[in-house]
Amino acid sequence: MKNTFSLIAVFSITILIIFPKCDIVESPYMTSNNNTINDTNSFIKKVLIEDFTGHRCQNCPEAAEEIKSLQSFYEGQIIALAIHPNTTFSIPSPIGSSSYTYDFRTEWGNEIDNIFNISMDGLPAGMVSRSGFNTEHRLGKDEWSNIVLQELSKDPYFGITLNSNYSNNIANISIEIESLSNLSDEYNVVVCLAENNIVNWQKNTNTDLEDYQHNHVLRSIINSTLGESIGSSFQIGQKWNKDYIININDLELYNNNYSINNLLAGNGNCGGWIAENMEIIVYVYNTSNYAIEQVESIPLITETILPNK
Repeated sequence: MKNTFSLIAVFSITILIIFPKCDIVESPYMTSNNNTINDTNSFIKKVLIEDFTGHRCQNCPEAAEEIKSLQSFYEGQIIALAIHPNTTFSIPSPIGSSSYTYDFRTEWGNEIDNIFNISMDGLPAGMVSRSGFNTEHRLGKDEWSNIVLQELSKDPYFGITLNSNYSNNIANISIEIESLSNLSDEYNVVVCLAENNIVNWQKNTNTDLEDYQHNHVLRSIINSTLGESIGSSFQIGQKWNKDYIININDLELYNNNYSINNLLAGNGNCGGWIAENMEIIVYVYNTSNYAIEQVESIPLITETILPNK
């Protein structure tokens, strides 16, 4: 479904403005229903803003506010993922220090940063559905709104339906991806785990905030940084299905060990995950240019299939 925005809307928004221990219990399979009508009204186009940030970055809270504004303006169509790459802005203090002791960095966040070289120009920075790779994908926060508008004007190529069944630290995540067009490119799917409402230290201009709320924080990628293929040829109505079982405690422990063994000044203080604050974020991208064609999210703790209508 195309999103039509008037010049007034454009002016208004300008003013306002990965994982080794997961067990895959069902092999993916493709089904085709040649009688399916290409009804893109069943799914809306959504975009992913990957916000590269750090708790010692004094301007990064302004980027988080920009995301809030965009999510409010384009209600239900903006999904965010906050990535803390391995830079001086993200290095934690030693355990026992009075502030900034939490390590938000992850293996997958570092790998994404290495692929797209986002932090090389400083933070905050980000990508909007990875549009413009490989020369114009690195965007400052003030550039996000224009690219969001461009991306939302496109028809969705895929529809994503998610379901999560959670109990006793174990989540069974079901994914169904439906092709809404006839396509001949290779596409991958990536399954992420993020957490909201993490209260911890954050530099904000010249102020040190002890109780800043960090949202959309990348915790893990379930099926590797680059994800896995869903195919290279699609017909309208064709579907890809897969289930994943993840153990939240194992994922948390993996991050702690990665911090200690692999990161500069890593202190293993990466825990305290709260399942009730977590969300599953799934996106599909074109492997030829990394462009994310569709993204969807769902709370980790839910048993209701997410409506995309």
